[in-house]
Amino acid sequence: MRYTIFDIADENFGIDIQWVVEIRKSQKMHKIPEFPDFIAGVISVRGEIIPVVDMRIRFGISEKAGKQRIVLIRLEEDKVGLLVDNVTDIVEISEEKISKPPRLFKGFRAEFIKGLGQEDAYVGTKTSRSNKVIIILDIERILTSEEKIRLNSFKEKTKKN
Repeated sequence: MRYTIFDIADENFGIDIQWVVEIRKSQKMHKIPEFPDFIAGVISVRGEIIPVVDMRIRFGISEKAGKQRIVLIRLEEDKVGLLVDNVTDIVEISEEKISKPPRLFKGFRAEFIKGLGQEDAYVGTKTSRSNKVIIILDIERILTSEEKIRLNSFKEKTKKN
């Protein structure tokens, strides 16, 4: 399978490329007061309002100043942005090279982690990160059902206005 690789706090994370819609430069976000802290705000992309999850805060890591990227993903019927430090590569990782994560992995909550992998083949244009451990995220668990409902409710309100 192909994975989009990005960095958060000097760790390598990957998500199955099938979820990725687009990678964007960070842009001005509009903070929504009633949302949890890990929701950095919302952005407008081609007229669509998209919530952005600050992955550092979601993982309990301090915020980062400076340039970041937004990975737009399709989560069920909606798009969600993931604010990450940098998007670095696209790699192939076979299922055999993905192992179950330990319960607690370097302070990251295991509920978000699908497995730990090592790349089979390099697909991107930058220098390969060969033999580095890549934390494979379970993208469907980044938001709870309740959080998804709150975000959908907000999006419906913005459509009516």
